[in-house]
Amino acid sequence: MRTLKFLGTLLLVTSVFVGCNLNSKKSKGIKEEIIETNESIAVTYKVASRYFIKNNVDRLPNKIDNREEFEKYFGAAAVMGKNGIPTSIDFEKEYVIAVTVDANNKSTELQPVSLTKKGEKINFDFSVIEGNETSYTTRPSLVIIVSKEMDGNVTTNPIKEMNDGHNAKNSLDWEGEYEGVLPCADCEGIKTTILLKNNGTYVMTIKYLGEGQEETVEGTFEWDAAGTVITLIDGNEEAYKLKVVEGAIQKLDIEGKEITGELAELYFLQKK
Repeated sequence: MRTLKFLGTLLLVTSVFVGCNLNSKKSKGIKEEIIETNESIAVTYKVASRYFIKNNVDRLPNKIDNREEFEKYFGAAAVMGKNGIPTSIDFEKEYVIAVTVDANNKSTELQPVSLTKKGEKINFDFSVIEGNETSYTTRPSLVIIVSKEMDGNVTTNPIKEMNDGHNAKNSLDWEGEYEGVLPCADCEGIKTTILLKNNGTYVMTIKYLGEGQEETVEGTFEWDAAGTVITLIDGNEEAYKLKVVEGAIQKLDIEGKEITGELAELYFLQKK
């Protein structure tokens, strides 16, 4: 009789222990799941170009997921040249995040900073760079394209940056000739020489090492609102963006971002 009583007590203690242990693991699992869900992850995107905000638009929705709604707010600004058509948007697979600021008579530029996802929330940070006053009024806008696989409730956060007047454009001796060898995917390198003139024009000579002859392109260039990046324009080629630094210019990608990785230092052309 004592033996049966002892065994019953032992089984009761064991079941309580196992139950507590399972509850502990279950609780721990829920906690880990919550922690994982609350982690922010970076979301990839691409900047849409060649679109303008319509004059009758007062406010923009943060998120637009179909073409009909998009065309209520934006028009296409196609121009001549290889890359003169607006960036393609596949609304079956993609949506856009659009931001703008009030119209003003300052040289204002909107630039993406970061896009992150935390749970069901998507947060887009962008900078608002105000430059010098102009003789005309503009209303800048910024549109980025995101995969619908990274869907969520979108919030936007403007980060205002004031241009204090000191920048590469008015503080550095940038006029002159720059040269170097840029990386090339299928050749030994691209020997590049760029002459920047004070009148806003340039002459660029390139040669693919090991093949072909030199090619020369001439055109004009534009400064961004911050006075640090120039875009070479000739009407035929893709946007060629360069960051002006002391004694050099740095080749940027098509979106105006610095190229990173092992070859990053090779994207500089030194001033002669």
